[in-house]
Amino acid sequence: MTFLQLQLPMPTDASDYYRVTGQTVTYNGYNAQCGYQMKCYSDNSCPALQELPALEQEALAQATAELLRNEAASHDPNFIIKEPEFDTDFFQTKETLPSEVLGVRRTLTTQKVLKKLAQKYNCCQLKNLLDGKCYSNLTLSCCKGDATLTCDPYYPYRSYDGSCNNLQNPTWGKRGRPLKHPFAPCYCDLVSKPAVSQSGTPLPQNRKLISDLSENLRLYGPNITAEMSMMTVFFSEFGSSDIIGRATRRTQKPTSGFRGCNPDGHGRSPYMSTLSNPLLVLPNDRYFASLGVTCLNFSPQEKANDQCELKHVGERNQESSYLDLSSMYGAVPDYDVYGKLKLQQCGATNPIVTTHPFTVQFFTVAGLFAKFHNYCVDRARTCIPDTVTVQERCRALNVGLYQKIIFEQLLPLLFGDTLYNLCGLNCQYDPKTESVVSQVYKNGPGRFQHVWIPDQMKYKPQGNTQWLPFNVFFHDQERFDCSGVIGGMLETPIQIGRLVDAIVNKFYSEDGVRGTCLPCLDLARNRDSGLCPLVTYKHFVEQLIGEPSKCYRQFEELSDMFRPAMLQFLASKFESPADVDVLFGNFEKRFYPGAKLPMLVSQSTCLQFKRLKCTDRFFYSWNPYLGEGSRHLIKAMDLTGLLALFTDLVEIPKNPFLVNSPKFMSSDVRTYLKSLDYLFCHL
Repeated sequence: MTFLQLQLPMPTDASDYYRVTGQTVTYNGYNAQCGYQMKCYSDNSCPALQELPALEQEALAQATAELLRNEAASHDPNFIIKEPEFDTDFFQTKETLPSEVLGVRRTLTTQKVLKKLAQKYNCCQLKNLLDGKCYSNLTLSCCKGDATLTCDPYYPYRSYDGSCNNLQNPTWGKRGRPLKHPFAPCYCDLVSKPAVSQSGTPLPQNRKLISDLSENLRLYGPNITAEMSMMTVFFSEFGSSDIIGRATRRTQKPTSGFRGCNPDGHGRSPYMSTLSNPLLVLPNDRYFASLGVTCLNFSPQEKANDQCELKHVGERNQESSYLDLSSMYGAVPDYDVYGKLKLQQCGATNPIVTTHPFTVQFFTVAGLFAKFHNYCVDRARTCIPDTVTVQERCRALNVGLYQKIIFEQLLPLLFGDTLYNLCGLNCQYDPKTESVVSQVYKNGPGRFQHVWIPDQMKYKPQGNTQWLPFNVFFHDQERFDCSGVIGGMLETPIQIGRLVDAIVNKFYSEDGVRGTCLPCLDLARNRDSGLCPLVTYKHFVEQLIGEPSKCYRQFEELSDMFRPAMLQFLASKFESPADVDVLFGNFEKRFYPGAKLPMLVSQSTCLQFKRLKCTDRFFYSWNPYLGEGSRHLIKAMDLTGLLALFTDLVEIPKNPFLVNSPKFMSSDVRTYLKSLDYLFCHL
């Protein structure tokens, strides 16, 4: 039997599509169907772990020493990226809070134990151990007696860190929890070393692969007229930041980023700690060679195995996994005496402003919801006397409107009618399934926004049109007119079928010359987190949703997914179709009718957002604590309404995600929405 047959019955209707297993185990479905010899197929041997206490003691000592060295590095300016380097703050590290220190040390200790086991035992024994076939709930002794979390089942409001959304499993969806692999990651040592090709040679060099792909798409990519606006990109990125918080390896002292490269970008720095793992740039690089850059900074992500379990582990998520505006509100409530949010540039809140890297366009999208919270408070406090009640009911209304925009405006556009209906988003709350973000989605298909970024964006201060390089919006945000920023993104079409210079060579650049490589970072995180090959993940998703699957022995057989020029490119870079990184799913040619996302990307997005909705006890369409006023306001409002209320635009599009959408007069929309002010007394 395959893993799916053992763990996950085939779905009989769309309502089962989003389910994932509780135990991450090795997936052999693709190899079984395609007749490949599966390693360890009949090997049930397990490691003898009498030496585990000694290994744990040694690993704990090593972990403690490493953490102390990292703390010392965080106080040594030689180890920190700093002004005037262009990427200062790009790899910003947030502090490890006192309540998190124990978990970080436990995770690092456990990871060192797993690496030692990988050196000591053969892959079959280790696979059986990590797949949970050898021992039940095996954990290291340092994690015994962990504290439990209790919840008040009658408390009517969401927590800010995501805890207690699920009353039976209070930590599900909580900030700091691990991202979840849908099946075991494909590390070549099963634990941490990035995958290699089937022959055992390294996969194509990261930067050269992306640079050559960019050139290939420039010469042979599709020439398609875009209809979606850059609002789609930034709203999608805002949604991603709400469910996925970057968690680079941290110290107790926050920093502007740990150094991996020399300040001039030529070679690795002698001041490099375990908190950095820079990317190599070859001397003949098409763009960086003339600048003398042979090194790009990169910070690996932090693992999350705070319970010291000997199993396959994922990376830490620094946000709650729910669509709850957690990146905007923060993990701890911070209001003024009236229950209003403290707003900064373009209405952005402090958690948004202090997190990098974000453009001013991102600030403006976040600011729409922050301003709506305060708009609600101003009206509700005239008739609801209790400040806490006002701020929490306005937050519930705000989250409900945000969720509505995602599920009734954004996803229908991205999916098209066929997939939207197939996805089965009309589910009900399921308390038996964990709310979690897929590790694959976060580092692979979920990066779809990045292939839509153009070299330049429109900016319309006081109605005057300017076209500016994309990188300028990352710096000195206070000089931009916020309504002009929104007006520009509504009229800037996305980029189709290219990887432009702005993200491949000049991303986050200050001078428009030297920048970093966003797709290179995506690919590095893809490999660093052990994502399995594209064809394996494709097979898994197809089996999960009940579609036929095929095998890929020759690159020509990938013609069902890719155009001829892309096939030739892949064949020139990879040894086998089974080696192609899952990130390349963003460039496939298959689309559902009317969809704006490639097929595998849209399937993955469907599974992810279905899981987020159906595991959310407070989702707006069934939240029992929403009053009639909130329900009517959510029904009446959408993204167009937010633009009418909180920008200076004279006209606003009916569908802000399309560049040529019909427009309304803002004044008419505002007049209508203000006629509903009485509803704020019935939240």
